[in-house]
Amino acid sequence: MRFRALDGLRGLCALTVALVHLYESMKVTPPKFIGHAFAFVDFFFVLSGFVIAHAFFDKLAFQGGGWAFAIRRFGRMYPLHFFILSLLVAAEAAKWIAVRHGAAVLAQPFTNENSIPALLSNLLLIQSLGIHDRLTWNFPAWSISVEFYVNLLFCLVMILPLRRSESEEASLRDKTWTMAILAVAGGAATLWATRYSHAMSYDFGLLRCIYGFFCGVLAQRLRAGGFDPFGRLSTRAVSIWEVVLTVVAVAFVTFSPWFWLFALTPILFSATTLVYAHQKGPFSRLLLTPPLHAIGEWSYSIYLVHTFLLLHVLGRAASFVGKKGWLGLHAVPGADGGAYIAEVYRHGPLMIMLVVAVYVGLILAMSSLTFRFVEKPARRYFNAIAARREAKPEAATDDIRGRRRAMAARRVQAAE
Repeated sequence: MRFRALDGLRGLCALTVALVHLYESMKVTPPKFIGHAFAFVDFFFVLSGFVIAHAFFDKLAFQGGGWAFAIRRFGRMYPLHFFILSLLVAAEAAKWIAVRHGAAVLAQPFTNENSIPALLSNLLLIQSLGIHDRLTWNFPAWSISVEFYVNLLFCLVMILPLRRSESEEASLRDKTWTMAILAVAGGAATLWATRYSHAMSYDFGLLRCIYGFFCGVLAQRLRAGGFDPFGRLSTRAVSIWEVVLTVVAVAFVTFSPWFWLFALTPILFSATTLVYAHQKGPFSRLLLTPPLHAIGEWSYSIYLVHTFLLLHVLGRAASFVGKKGWLGLHAVPGADGGAYIAEVYRHGPLMIMLVVAVYVGLILAMSSLTFRFVEKPARRYFNAIAARREAKPEAATDDIRGRRRAMAARRVQAAE
């Protein structure tokens, strides 16, 4: 089963995170809801746990296939990350060439967040395991770094025998309790880490991901075990709960203090995920429409491509316009692209709408392309590798069983 309404919701959340970075680039105070939209990264973690548990919990528990799972997750996450990282490296290399020819730049190429050591850590997907003092290269990819390793932790728990269980049900129950322990431990560790970090990304993002991801896993286990609180409600009741939880989530993200965002959003988003998984409410029906469904399919691309577009397309275009004196702007020595975007933004409501529309349009256009030409081919390629790996043990098992049947037949013939 594909949770298409949740896909659409993830796409809208990814666009909202992109707007956060637009405001940060402009150094303009955003509306409160957008200013707190970094909390939607926790929704991504919760949804990842929910969907992965739905697809792989029983399969990994009873059939194994840890390597195939890891290959699938690598193929889902790494190719687009590598592609965007390559574009950023190419832009930095172009800056290096420009500096060699005497161009003046605000920051030297391959320094600070774009340093060579940071590039190596990004290539290895370890950039957010506490080894840097800032976000590096493609800033949103910090969450990809921690999520990949939390996915592997989930796989490890699923394929390792926790104890000799007397039944499949007991084994599933043991693993579910392990997931619950990880969720509680991740939550406690996240709250502890907030004493030392305001970012909770490049430094303690792993703890935040463990908390959100395993909350999502638990939500799926409630659904699979028949304990979904919305499972036996009428369509009308589920619709009401969908509206209520959506309003509560928006209000909580908008008005909640920073500490409580990290403390409670994974729990709130787990409940929201459960109700949207039924796809019965008014917002779900809206998310199932073709435009929002497409945005949902492109959500991963939206999340990863927007920084490149903001810095190297929209930002450079705004700098060019500003230095030419177009749109009533004036050249400002030392101003970056974000400062020129902010100048356009301050020219009134129409310009505000124009800036946001151009930015979102660029994101959607590039995301549609990267989804089609990077994500889908890479996913097919790595899924095929995983499928071949899964087929080999089955073939070997069938071969062993065949040889055993042949030996048994020969024994019967000898006895006769």
